[in-house]
Amino acid sequence: MSTFESFLAEQYPGADISELSGSNNVVYSVKTESGPIIAKHVTDSDIPLSYLADVNDALSVHLPVQRIFRVCEQERGDAYDAVFSEYVEGENLATVVAEEPDRLPAEELVAFLCRFVEACRELPGMHGDFGLYKREAPSFGTHVEFVTHYARRYWGRVRPFYEGTSVAEAVDGWLEGGFAAALRARPASYGGVPIDANLKNFVLTPDGRLVVLNVPIVGRSTPAHAVGAIGAHLRHHEAHDLLLDAVKGGICADDLAMVPHFEVSALLGIMSFYAVREPEAFPTWRNWGSPVTLDHDLRSLIATGLMNPEAR
Repeated sequence: MSTFESFLAEQYPGADISELSGSNNVVYSVKTESGPIIAKHVTDSDIPLSYLADVNDALSVHLPVQRIFRVCEQERGDAYDAVFSEYVEGENLATVVAEEPDRLPAEELVAFLCRFVEACRELPGMHGDFGLYKREAPSFGTHVEFVTHYARRYWGRVRPFYEGTSVAEAVDGWLEGGFAAALRARPASYGGVPIDANLKNFVLTPDGRLVVLNVPIVGRSTPAHAVGAIGAHLRHHEAHDLLLDAVKGGICADDLAMVPHFEVSALLGIMSFYAVREPEAFPTWRNWGSPVTLDHDLRSLIATGLMNPEAR
């Protein structure tokens, strides 16, 4: 029994404790007399857990969320960094979209995702600057500095795999000025944005409800950033075009043209994850549930002419 398991046994005497997953953070099922609890031993959280709980509460006003009952933080004197949440039965949305696309009507999915984007706009921030609301994350004086910084950071990890190719030339040019120029040409309002919009962070319950399973990493940015972060995961689902139609007259009335730019940035972010963890698997890296590779997706976006100077 691990030390954290012993801690759980002390906290919940007589409970049936079993490990559910053990990647970066170890997750346990704790079955008590009053019902099951999910206990996560957090070992690599970039988000202060007290802030995570505050955001969870704020989001729950607008959408069904996996409720957080309690957090422990070592910086407050607790023995562990841990999150205790309700158990939500269901299938993660990435699996549903990939394997059972007819189970959830695309119109319902899009309506929920629009509500999610709008709810995140009102989430509390950790500071008043631009940047990610994470521990030790840099803050920036302007929006352009913020979003181009991370796009360059992601591309810096991915570029070695494209050295000497037309892809490298296109993305280099985009980052040398095209992305920033497009941002300046299409200003929009700022608010909370779900940067980490992986569909695995949502659950479809047996009774057909969509529930936010993990509070996203949030930053201060534009509506197109939020839609692009989600759209990157829906590019091969009918909901993608429906989402763009749904936001063009409302959420993204001012910056719809920036959505594909942020899809590129989101794809580079996912690819940078694999560049660090599975470099040997390139070019077969694949987004969760996608029928095509990330390389295919990136090349497809470049082929639209998005990065050409006249497209800015």
